[in-house]
This record gives sequence, structure tokens and C-alpha cells, in this order.
Amino acid sequence: MSAPGTAAYDDNGSVVERVTFLTHPFKVSYYSSLYLKERLRSTVGYIVQYPRTLAYSAALGSIYTALHFVAGPHIAAFHHADAWVGWHLYWIFLGVLSSIGLGAGLHTFVLFLGPHIARVTLTAHECSGTAFSVHGPGAFHCAAIGTTSATFIAIMRKVIFESLCWGAGTAVGELPPYFIARTATAAGKGNVEYQRLRRKAAAGGSLSFKDRALLSIYRLLRRFGFAGILVFAAIPNPLFDLAGITCGHFKVPFWTFFGATFIGKSIFKSSLQTAVVVTAFSKEMIAVVLSFLSYVSPWARDMAEHILNKQAAAFNTSANTGFSRYGQNGIVDSTGSSANSLSFLGSVWNTCIAVMLIYFVISTLETFAQSYLVEVKSWGQNQLAKVGSLQRSSSEYDANVDG
Repeated sequence: MSAPGTAAYDDNGSVVERVTFLTHPFKVSYYSSLYLKERLRSTVGYIVQYPRTLAYSAALGSIYTALHFVAGPHIAAFHHADAWVGWHLYWIFLGVLSSIGLGAGLHTFVLFLGPHIARVTLTAHECSGTAFSVHGPGAFHCAAIGTTSATFIAIMRKVIFESLCWGAGTAVGELPPYFIARTATAAGKGNVEYQRLRRKAAAGGSLSFKDRALLSIYRLLRRFGFAGILVFAAIPNPLFDLAGITCGHFKVPFWTFFGATFIGKSIFKSSLQTAVVVTAFSKEMIAVVLSFLSYVSPWARDMAEHILNKQAAAFNTSANTGFSRYGQNGIVDSTGSSANSLSFLGSVWNTCIAVMLIYFVISTLETFAQSYLVEVKSWGQNQLAKVGSLQRSSSEYDANVDG
């Protein structure tokens, strides 16, 4: 698959016609539906190859579902387990969405995980502790107001599992490029982009900065293996799709690729991003930022303080507690007012989320449609090659017979 905004190449390295949703909305919708139909058919065909595993999974799922309708003391434990599993699967799913777009992934850390960590951090400082739930009916309700400030370690422990699940999801989302490239290599097609760049470099052609960077990534990952994959996964890297494609092209073992990707994204990268957000929204950092803004622009400082106060009020409205006001020296006086109306900032944020969701869906449809066109063109070329081969064989046979 190709990322939006880039050219797509067939097996021979020739450019395939680019279709976009803006210029060909019906064509993109039609081609993407055909692509999804083929992927669904291939997935079902793969699953039915393992009937025993499928039967066991169906039986266990049926038993677990049936037990929910049998009264007993196990019901409460089942509901608790369902809520816990569902909550963490939600973050894994968001992690998958973040990286599965092949260049057009949904930025779920910025849209969902980051704001969640920020809310937990602010609520922890409001409650002077972490004695509150982060999901469910009583979410962000201060069970008790502590006497000391919430520590960095306590807040990290409160959000670390969601962060690790999101990171694990991003690692899973990187698997499609790996398997696509590995399957293409096994079929003798290889990585078209890598082959094109290598031929161009060998011929002494002029390479753009992007092409030189891509070729360097290919070579580095091939040379350093596990360590190179780990480093690429541990840092924010929009070109990590190329790592999966490269590893698949050079047939890097699955557990080498996935292990390094999982460790880098789930443990290192997500933890680092979480620590940055927790630090950025801590009481001390907010006081430093407000103090800095007071020297730069009192108007900006007043606006930032107003936004923080309204957000603190919104957090604590459901908790039925007072909220602390943010001043230049941090969190100070506690008042009993609350904000019931949706803030302008919240409206803008929700609009941004809606726009990015729409862009993600359109980009994904364009990627599916482009992949379908590449597959159709490659299939047509293979059929022509087979016909040509049969014609040559027939001509050689006739010549031998005549001779």
C-alpha cells in the first residue's frame, strides 16, 4: 500500500494512476470496497484452515457468554473482568488505529491518550492523590481529598497500563506492512520501492533528499537488525512503516521484528510520551508556564488561567467537590463554583477530532483503492506474461516439429 500523497508503483516499478477521493469519490469508494472484499475473503480462507482452533475458540466464547445469563456470585466478577478487558482493549484498538494507516494513521495519542493522561494528572492534583477511578460511572470522582500533592510516580502508575496498551496496539498496527512485504518477497516480487531506488542509485541517477533518506533507512535496518528496529520504534518516527516493509523484504524473523517493535513502542516510546504529558500538566510546570506568560503577555496568561480554571471546574463537577484555582504560584484558593456549559475550547477540540477522523477515513479509503489498482495492474501484467510465455513455447514447439 502507498501512503496518501505519494505515488504507487506496480511490480515493474511503473507508476500506477493516482486516484483521490476529492476527484473520484465514487471510484475510490468502489475500488476500496473491492479491496476490502478480497482481504475479507483471504482472511476467512486463512481462518478456516485451522478448524480445530476455530471450534475451540467458538466453544469457549459460547460458554463464557452463557455464564453471563446464569445467576450466581460469579456475575460481579464477570462484569468487573468485562469492564477491565474492554477498557484496555479500547486503548489497544486506538493504538492500532494510530499506526495501521500506512502513512495516514489516526493520531490517537494526541486525540485520546494524551488528553486522558492530562485529565488524570490535573485530577490527581485537584484530589491531592490518585484515589479515583479513570473509567466507569464514578470516573474522576475524588474518593478522598489527600493532604499532600500527588507525586509523579503515583500519576504514572495511574496511567501506565493504558499507555502500555496503546503502545502494544501501535506495535500490532505495524504488522501489515511487514507481512505484505514478506509475502511479496516469497512470491518473487520483492519490495518495489526499494528495488526502484537501488536501480536508480546504481545507475547514477539524481536522488531527492527523501529518496536518499529512504535508501539509508533500508540499509541501516538491514545492517543492524534487532537493535536498529528497536531504535526506530522507540522514537517518534513517521517513516517506521518502511522498517516493517524492509524487514519483510529481507525476511527478518517475525519475533525479531515484532519483539523489537513491541519493546520500542510499548515500553520505551509510550512511557516517554506519557512522562512528558504528566510533567507538562503537573502543578509545578503549570505554575512555571503561567509565570512565564505573565512576563511575555499578561493577556495570554489570563486566558490560559481562565481555561485551566474552567477545565478544573469541569473535572470536579461530576465529583461534586470544589475546584482549585490556578494562579501564578500554582493551585491556590478553592471555590465551589462549577462550569456546566461546554467551553469554546472544547468545541474547537471536538471539531478538530471530527476533522481528523474524516481525514483518516478518506485517506484509508484512498490507500485501499490505490492498493486495488496496483494489484489489478500487476495481475494483468502477469497474465500477459503468461500468454507471451505460452506463445513462445508454442512457436518453439512448432519450429521443432517443422525441423
